[in-house]
Amino acid sequence: MNQKIRKFFEKFNVLSLDVVSGACAGMYFFSDMMRISLFWYYYLLLGMAVWAIYTFDHLLDARKVYRRALTKRHRFHQRHFGRLAGALGAVGIAGLLLAFSYLRSSPLLEAGLLVFALIILIMLTLHWGGEKTAVAKEFAIAGFYVLGIVLAPALRHDFDFAPNPWLFYVLAYFLLAWYNLVYLSYLDGALDRAEGHHSIATVLGKNKTRKLLWVMGLLGLGYTVFLFFYLSSYYHRFTLVWALMLLIHVISFVERPENIAVVRRRLEASFSLPLLLLLV
Repeated sequence: MNQKIRKFFEKFNVLSLDVVSGACAGMYFFSDMMRISLFWYYYLLLGMAVWAIYTFDHLLDARKVYRRALTKRHRFHQRHFGRLAGALGAVGIAGLLLAFSYLRSSPLLEAGLLVFALIILIMLTLHWGGEKTAVAKEFAIAGFYVLGIVLAPALRHDFDFAPNPWLFYVLAYFLLAWYNLVYLSYLDGALDRAEGHHSIATVLGKNKTRKLLWVMGLLGLGYTVFLFFYLSSYYHRFTLVWALMLLIHVISFVERPENIAVVRRRLEASFSLPLLLLLV
């Protein structure tokens, strides 16, 4: 890969912009499934909120490491702490202005602000709780991630006069997001322990975390079969996209890769695969 292109994708990953892309793709996944068209500012607001939350979390972690961080992501946030904190504040203010401008009469404004505040509160609680709350961190983040991408389509969905098979995919997306976070925790376990960070892998240990990933992977593959046989053919393309994302995670886990950075970029990029639905 060209050096400039490689550096671009590395910076894209370190800044969590691939997570932003994946979240917006996830919201499109659900809006397309529900046959709901969302305006551009819904995606922009979601992207700004996701970037703000992830950057806030990385800055908290970088602040906690008093020496030079071992991971590239934390070193980047240490080195550019002031600039990123300033950008975080600017994005937060711009997001609020945009939300009040376009969503003033929408229930999404109150719901979105409530969810955003709750996420920040839970993140701070998990951060201060240390090892005692570490096991719940990945579970909670996965739940809020799915809530964030499904909130706007769900609030515009007519629950009384439309079928709701999309609820099966809420569970599917949660399982995928949780698998992603547990697996990344598993990959970063040694570095997290060295830097004093707590995660499900540092609490459960490598063997138990690996067993958990096997169970989650098998459940996900079984759930894929269930979705294909239980839901109508209209939903097969959504099941296929979700199953492809899950398969990328499971294969990466089974392969036991040596280059964690490459795997991380691959996994985060997989969350943008719902954009393929634009071609169908």
